[in-house]
Amino acid sequence: MKTNYHTHNFRCNHAVGNVKDYIIEAIKNEYDEIGLSDHMPHPGKNIDNVSRMKYEELVEYFKEIDEAKNKYKNEISIMKGMECEYFEDYDWLYKELREKYKVEYLILGVHFFPYKNKWYYVGDINLNEESLKVYTDYVIKSMESRKFDYLAHPDLFGISYRNWDENTINASRRILETAEKLDMPIEININGIRRPMVRYNLGERYAYPIKEFWELSKEYNVKRIIGVDAHNPLNFENMEWGLNFVKEIKIDVIEKLNL
Repeated sequence: MKTNYHTHNFRCNHAVGNVKDYIIEAIKNEYDEIGLSDHMPHPGKNIDNVSRMKYEELVEYFKEIDEAKNKYKNEISIMKGMECEYFEDYDWLYKELREKYKVEYLILGVHFFPYKNKWYYVGDINLNEESLKVYTDYVIKSMESRKFDYLAHPDLFGISYRNWDENTINASRRILETAEKLDMPIEININGIRRPMVRYNLGERYAYPIKEFWELSKEYNVKRIIGVDAHNPLNFENMEWGLNFVKEIKIDVIEKLNL
C-alpha cells in the first residue's frame, strides 16, 4: 500500500491548501490511504498559538474531513487525525478529540519541552548535554502517557544538536527502547529531507531523519513508518525520497497503521 498519515493544511498557518486539495493530490499520486493530522490547538496555553489552528476551528476542520471521507470514499481511504504535543493537564482535550470528534489516531510530535521553568521549541535552543537529556526525558514521558498512536520525527533533536556523539546515541537508544516497549511506531519524516542539509561532526546530514539514528534502530524491534509531513499538496510527490532513504539504510517499514 501507499499511505501517509502526516498531513497538514492551511489552518496551521505554515502550510497551504485545504483538506480537499491534499486528498485530490493524494489520489493523483495513487495513494491508497491518507490521514489528515493538522497541529492541535493550545487553548489556554501561551505556547506557540501562531503555528496552529485556534480551538474554535476544530469544528470546521473535522467537518471538512468528514465531508471528504464521504465524497471520496470510492477513490481513497481517508482517516481523521491530529498531531499533538503532550500536556499533562490536557486530558480533557485528548478525550474530546477521541470521543466528540471521533478522531481515529493522534500523532505525538514533541516540538516543545519544559526546561528551567520555561517552554522551549527544540529548534530555537542550542541543545547541549543537559538540555538534550531533558528533551529526551519529555519525549519518553509523552510516549508513556499512551495518549498517542505513533511518534513523529523521533530524531527531531537533530535540528539543534548537530553532532552524533555519546549524548545523541544515549538519547536515541532511550527513545528506541521506549518505542519497542510500548510497541509504538516511529516515523521517518520526509519534511526533514526537504530542509537544507546541516553541518555536523561527520560532515553533512539532514537535520532529520538522521541516518545514524535509523541505523541504530536495527538493534531494536520497532515499527517504522514513513511520514510525508505534507505542508503543501505537492509534497505527496516526495514519497520516493523516504523510500530511497529506507533502501539506503536497509530497514523495513510498515505501510499501514493498525489502529
